[in-house]
Amino acid sequence: MLKELKLLYEEDIVINGQPEDPEAYEWFYTADGDEIGIAKQRLTKRERQLLALFLIPADHRRERESEEERAWKRWMASGDPAAPAMLAAPYCRLIHFIVNRPITDKIEFAETIRDLFDSPVTIVWNKDKGGLIIEARQKRTAKPPLLAEMADALAADFYATIHLFIGPTRPVDDRLYESFLLEKECFSAARRFWPKQTVYEWEDAIPLPLLGDGRRDTTERILSFLDGFDEDEIRAMETFLQCNLNVSMAAKKLYMHRNSLQYRIDKWTEQTGIDIKRFKGAAAIYLAILHRRRT
Repeated sequence: MLKELKLLYEEDIVINGQPEDPEAYEWFYTADGDEIGIAKQRLTKRERQLLALFLIPADHRRERESEEERAWKRWMASGDPAAPAMLAAPYCRLIHFIVNRPITDKIEFAETIRDLFDSPVTIVWNKDKGGLIIEARQKRTAKPPLLAEMADALAADFYATIHLFIGPTRPVDDRLYESFLLEKECFSAARRFWPKQTVYEWEDAIPLPLLGDGRRDTTERILSFLDGFDEDEIRAMETFLQCNLNVSMAAKKLYMHRNSLQYRIDKWTEQTGIDIKRFKGAAAIYLAILHRRRT
């Protein structure tokens, strides 16, 4: 379709570009999020009506991207290190999102999202139907944002269904891009496995490859967080889970002081971003440990 429009309007059409005078163009969006501008002087009333049948008319052109947004878009495409260097924070959390229809009012969308965070966030779009929210964090320990409320608020305000995947808080280092790619893959797998679910957490991703939805290398990458713990620490968590999350009972079995075990549990939660005291987190960790034991 884009090719046909280009042939029809020739120099009077702009596709995903920046004309000198945006106000001289009538703006439309495709269902895939491509931005199309056609010179107003070239369009008749009849043509506008016909274009509106298969394109989404826009009241105004979407805002130009900032240098920070462009840097993050390059990072998402190739791992360009310039974007993470702009964070000025030692940690960050990546939240992937996708909506079922294009969002044309990016400013209102961004304001709705920022109101739900207590930390600075950058929103980067991949066309108009999805993207990435980067939350800068000064500390690794952080409560997850209210994603269910976010999904509900966006659905009500924009008449769109939004799916969100929240990754754990990660260090801003040279492994961040690899983590981004892994989370993106997990988000796609989670949506295939639970298509009606709108909010996915890191705990949701861990069991997926163990249930047959993933390659062996993906499984190893997802479970690599266990490499950061020695055998004693893993055994302590396994015992805690086997004791129905009872700290006192587990400490007795491990011949440890209760406070020592509680310290290990808190450390585990901080390093993995998984709350092992919640059912979903506990189940994910237990399956991961069992799989590691088997291999």
